[in-house]
Amino acid sequence: MRRKKRPVRRLKTNTGLRSNAEKRMERYKSGLIEGYKQGVQAGLESYEAYFDGTSIIIPSHNEVNSVKACIESIMDQTDLPYEVIVVDNGSTDGIEHYLKQLDGQVRYRILPDSSGYTGAANVGFMMAKGTTILLLDNRIRPTENWLDNLLVCLNSDSSIGIVGPVSAGLTGKQHVALHEDDMDDMQEFARMNNKSNSSKWHQVERLSSSCLLFRRELLERVGYLDEGCTAAPFESADYGYRARLQGYSLVCARDAYIHMQPNSNESEEHFADERERQASMDIYEGASTYFMSKWSGLDESYFEHDAFAPSIQALMTDEEISQAKKLGEALFYPQQMVVKGLGETSYWIDGSMRRPIEGHYDQMSIRLSQLDLWRWSVGEKIDAEKVYVYMEMLNDAGNEKLYNKKVCECGDGSSYYIENGKKRMLLSRLAAEGWGLQHDLNSIIPKEELEAIPEGLPIIAPITLRQAL
Repeated sequence: MRRKKRPVRRLKTNTGLRSNAEKRMERYKSGLIEGYKQGVQAGLESYEAYFDGTSIIIPSHNEVNSVKACIESIMDQTDLPYEVIVVDNGSTDGIEHYLKQLDGQVRYRILPDSSGYTGAANVGFMMAKGTTILLLDNRIRPTENWLDNLLVCLNSDSSIGIVGPVSAGLTGKQHVALHEDDMDDMQEFARMNNKSNSSKWHQVERLSSSCLLFRRELLERVGYLDEGCTAAPFESADYGYRARLQGYSLVCARDAYIHMQPNSNESEEHFADERERQASMDIYEGASTYFMSKWSGLDESYFEHDAFAPSIQALMTDEEISQAKKLGEALFYPQQMVVKGLGETSYWIDGSMRRPIEGHYDQMSIRLSQLDLWRWSVGEKIDAEKVYVYMEMLNDAGNEKLYNKKVCECGDGSSYYIENGKKRMLLSRLAAEGWGLQHDLNSIIPKEELEAIPEGLPIIAPITLRQAL
């Protein structure tokens, strides 16, 4: 049988090859565009979604080797779900190149300029997707069961707000005397120490910002770090005060030992010259002055470690108590104020509502964070002219049927803001200035008249926030 000849296959012309290549490229581009659209849509839909794990926020500034060692230690010692977020303060040490090489294992943000530890931490808080958040100094080297034990402590009681570990590198009640020349010996000590034990949990008045663990709920109720506190220990002391005002406790978990590398920034060679050293001292002194000014009138009786302190609840209306969890720190803000967030919309604050102002409003608006704004439910829009009328009525001190809205000073130097028929203590001159109340100073009020006015919640200063995503 004769074999049939196979048809001769002719090579395609260059024109045909180019045509096929162009078609493949068109299909590729079409698929890429469609995939991008689907990815954007999926991102938008999951933007508000959080994962059941911990967001570990690591600020940095020209510390690439320390950041690298910190991340490697986290990966070696952490089995629970987590994400790492590095926020860098405009370093010139190649940290962006290093972070890119991690192929998405670490989320990061490189700031154009230095915003300090608190500023970088706030950016990290804004980026965080975990149900718990941990602020971590890059000099920390995690150990066995470090995060497990901190979480067990935090989740043991809903009234626990913030938890911190112990270390030879920390001070105060978080200090453990241990000679750490040999890292293997240190890890062995940590292994033996880090066995969950509730008898090692102790309430404290403040925790180091080097390692702070808290729930997202606390972030939503307390807000961001105050960037007016530009140096340790004032940023964490301020945050602790604000958490404790809402009835949360701070706990040192002595069953969670971590290693902390010595602060190379304290070495003589770190400062290029005397001017740099002086600048560092000025930052510390400025933070100290700001902190002391902000809390000068603080009464320790407000710090009761209950679900919500009875001494605070006694000063609240029924509406405030029912709205306490949602309003959070806004409970300690004045009412009948005009505020705004990142956008240009101004809001009239009335009780637990924020009403968008329509029309031209050119008076002072207090700038707040988005977290602050979200605490108030959005109400009906209000015309700007009506806001002007309200403001005039509120300033009419002669009409006792309307809100007085005035600041009165007592003979002992303390100041109170009269609002809704109650006297609210201004914890500091900074609180008055922060809310624009310093111009409402009326006069010194006799003690007997002041005592006759029911007491309301104290007023604290709004935080300084310079960061945004």
